[in-house]
Amino acid sequence: MTVQYSKMILHGILAAISYLVIPFILFYFLEFYNIMTFSASFRTSIIIFGIIGIIISILRHAFPEDTSANRLIRFGVTVYSGIFLFYIFGGFDPGRSLGSYYINTPMIQALLGLKLIAWLFLGALIIKGLQYLVEAVELRKKKEYRVKVKKEFKLSKFFKVLGILASIGIAGYFGTLIFSGLNLRINLHDSFDYDYVPGSLNFTITFDVRNMGLYAINNVVLNAEIHTLTTDNASALPWDTKIGSAPNAYQNTFHSFTETLNQDIILSIDTTYIAGLVTTNGNLLLKISFSTLYALNFISVNVSLAVPWTHP
Repeated sequence: MTVQYSKMILHGILAAISYLVIPFILFYFLEFYNIMTFSASFRTSIIIFGIIGIIISILRHAFPEDTSANRLIRFGVTVYSGIFLFYIFGGFDPGRSLGSYYINTPMIQALLGLKLIAWLFLGALIIKGLQYLVEAVELRKKKEYRVKVKKEFKLSKFFKVLGILASIGIAGYFGTLIFSGLNLRINLHDSFDYDYVPGSLNFTITFDVRNMGLYAINNVVLNAEIHTLTTDNASALPWDTKIGSAPNAYQNTFHSFTETLNQDIILSIDTTYIAGLVTTNGNLLLKISFSTLYALNFISVNVSLAVPWTHP
């Protein structure tokens, strides 16, 4: 059995690009443009996984295609790739409900739980790996194993078809996610109404949700707080202080292909700061946080909006 050294070197280089170069280029640009941040431990894990993946990929091309050894190594590479993607998308995070991704911009902070995607990749690649495992046995014993589903198939071909169907399913899922995301609109009304009577001051935030995508926005839980940033009179209304919040969380589900208009969140101002608000101008900070289950992925988002305030 001839060892293919030239192919081993070529595919080792390609694997290094796939496992290390491309991920770290993506990390660099995502952090440079303040889209996502990645912890040092996560980067270290990617390096370890990447080095192991490169070694396995080199071994994968050590033997000719039509040998049992080639198929066994392909089985190992495919399963390892599934584990690698499983980790990338937060699958190895059993102590928390969220995955590994944190999006951080001046206005928005988001945690994305992508475990469904992790399981889809792992499942599809395990099916693909079973194809190579059966082919390795067939080549070793020079015998075809067959399965009958209405008509007879080679067992390896059966797993190959399953793998293709799984890949098509994942591609379709991502396609529907992109389509649905592009057809989702959340509109926060520009004007914030307030209701003032002596001893009580409430703000009303109004928003619309236009969900023309394929997936419902399920189990939405929304909370809001209001803080001061700067004021004209810090003794009457202190800077950088929480002055009110929504006493009750807003909860709803926004179904697919629907528009939900004029939804209200009412924030009650702490009585300690009412007198200062009705006599002092300043800049306020509205903090909105919500969590939801979208396309079976958990999402938690915090949004901060600066709002100028002119007392009544």
